[in-house]
Amino acid sequence: MPLETKTVNTRVTPTTDLDKARHDLDVVGYCIVEDVAPSDLVSRVRERVLEQASAERDAGQAFVQDGNTQWVANVLNKGEVFLELLTCSATSLDLCRHVLGDGFILSCSNAPIAGPATGRMKMHSDQYWTPTIQEEPLAYSRLGENGLDRAEVGHSAVRRDYLFPPCMVTLVWAITDFTADNGATVFVPGSHMSGLQPDYRHNYTDAVPAEMPAGSIVLWDGRTWHATGANRTQNQYRIGVTNNMVAPMIRPLVNYPYSLRAEVVARLDERQKQLLGFTTWTAYGNEGVPMQDLKYFKPAVDQPGPIR
Repeated sequence: MPLETKTVNTRVTPTTDLDKARHDLDVVGYCIVEDVAPSDLVSRVRERVLEQASAERDAGQAFVQDGNTQWVANVLNKGEVFLELLTCSATSLDLCRHVLGDGFILSCSNAPIAGPATGRMKMHSDQYWTPTIQEEPLAYSRLGENGLDRAEVGHSAVRRDYLFPPCMVTLVWAITDFTADNGATVFVPGSHMSGLQPDYRHNYTDAVPAEMPAGSIVLWDGRTWHATGANRTQNQYRIGVTNNMVAPMIRPLVNYPYSLRAEVVARLDERQKQLLGFTTWTAYGNEGVPMQDLKYFKPAVDQPGPIR
């Protein structure tokens, strides 16, 4: 079923041109855009991430992966600056809309800190449950069975005729410079068109780093193969903030209406409420009456119970 046998070897470079960014996203599977977040906001986010990370280590609550990458999870509960970052840029939201259309919502937001001696993460795609489309209509995989261990894997980005569409976009805000040496995210260009998942046992020496200055974003199609790079420096801590977006009918990784602290919910503006899943989309997210014309659903405490 390959459409062509050659792979995409394009190395994406940072840009401020939205048309180029959309082209890179479509053809290569990811794009890099400079000068997206204001420098003062980047500084405040960096300060808050480091403060929170230190406190979580002291409290014995730190989550560390791949040797020396500390993940500060669910950051929207951990500082107003993260909500500010979420909606600070029309550019980032426009690129998400380019892939997912209107109504997309936030699936999760975390702050990974890749420290010295961090090993490269295993190659993966965020949309790992994507089925491989077969020519035979009845030869489909059951979506609930498409876990992390898949039989159909690939080692190169060979394009296919039939593809499951992107349902997910991930963007990472560069809170420090991202370099090839300090753990910049690495990608296999064109892998979003392969229709396969990467083999986590394979080295993927053709993966290229997304190098960018602080204040930039790297944004990728959920089907694109990628990994956090190895940090080979002696003293650099590469800090990012991830915003993973999904189409509005996809179940998010984090249930924000349930997990957000009350004081955070009280600060949400209209755009943030929509992004965090507090609004309905067609019949999804309703209160049990699918044809209800609701903008916001009510929490359980406000729902009617038995009536006699």
